[in-house]
Amino acid sequence: MAGTLTNLSIRSTETRTSSTDGVIVIDKPAGWTSHDVVAKIRNLTKIKKVGHTGTLDPFATGVLPLTLGKATRLTSYFVASDKVYHGVMRFGFATTTFDVDGEPLGEDTKPRLDQQLLQEIFSRYLGTIRQTIPPYSAKKVQGQPLYAYARKGVELEPSTKEVTIKSLELVSVEGCEVEFELTCTAGTYARSLAHDIGRDYGCGAHLVRLRRLRSGEFPLTAAVPLTEGEQFHPREFFLSRMIPLRDLLHEIPSIVISAGDREKLLHGMDVNLITDNWENEIYRLIEEEGELVALAQRIQTFVSPVAQPVRWIRVHPRVTFG
Repeated sequence: MAGTLTNLSIRSTETRTSSTDGVIVIDKPAGWTSHDVVAKIRNLTKIKKVGHTGTLDPFATGVLPLTLGKATRLTSYFVASDKVYHGVMRFGFATTTFDVDGEPLGEDTKPRLDQQLLQEIFSRYLGTIRQTIPPYSAKKVQGQPLYAYARKGVELEPSTKEVTIKSLELVSVEGCEVEFELTCTAGTYARSLAHDIGRDYGCGAHLVRLRRLRSGEFPLTAAVPLTEGEQFHPREFFLSRMIPLRDLLHEIPSIVISAGDREKLLHGMDVNLITDNWENEIYRLIEEEGELVALAQRIQTFVSPVAQPVRWIRVHPRVTFG
């Protein structure tokens, strides 16, 4: 049987990933698009490969993790992670964009809000729901983003999507504004939530403030203000705040691999490994010192025919770091 772990070897001291491979968590300021932040960090660090892990609307602030160098290969794993937000929705009228940047759709009714009714409406949105996609969004219909139709005044049937709201807490009510905290799956539109709740309340609502508190494994406490470190040595400053590959995706179980298996993985070959976590679909494959070699998918589980059976898995590399 090929690919056993009976002869683990220690790798040489050479660095296989550089100090420019990892994630920088930015505290995005209001007025910036996610792409603006990517361009700024690319310019300040002089690193060509920079990506973001989930769009924040321009008026929103908070956690925006950026992948740098080889870490851009992990972007899809971070994009798919849950998000936590703190926000404020304003009742009285809806807007064209479902948020504060849009044009009002009607007069301001300035309602006196009933907290008990709001709690009841909030509870309807827990779990897996279908929510309205904002007409000003990048969602494509017949090859064009929705905002392209909206800007031309073309009216389409409202599009919906399935998302999961894991928690929705009403924090406070002050006048026409409702403060809330939201935990949701990737792809959830907080502004759609405000719009739909306002519709259910009967007076319309829109999102006026939104701050992302967490994106997957990255909390706001790990975020760096974009303006910090700009003036003196921005490259050194931002790279000093970077989270290296070895410290990422620790919610995925890891398996220590041999030097021989490392070479097979880097050449796209399947390997057989012993692990106690044989039911998982994805694994972090690391060297003995903890450096990340690959993310691999389990494609088979089997038991070796010996007196004391050992469970093996066969994995196929999905992302590798040579």
